[in-house]
Amino acid sequence: MALRTCVVSYHDRNFRHSVEVMAETLHEAAVLGISAMNVPRDRLHLLSIRICVKSPDVHHEITGAALGAWLAQPGKTPREQALKTRLGELMRS
Repeated sequence: MALRTCVVSYHDRNFRHSVEVMAETLHEAAVLGISAMNVPRDRLHLLSIRICVKSPDVHHEITGAALGAWLAQPGKTPREQALKTRLGELMRS
């Protein structure tokens, strides 16, 4: 897969927070985005994270709980497992 520019956002009380990241997958974009925005990990399961893949614009939304569940499952391929390991470490930092 190729790197794509993605806008990752979430709504917290009265504000929508967003950041632009470069990622190959939806899950990678979500983790990179929430990491860049310093989203409190203890609130992650309560959030809905919106991802807009640019050029052409494509919008996706994933819950924090679904993202956590995806990270907890073993990867289907060595490449996916390496990605999950890297993203899991990023989530813990």
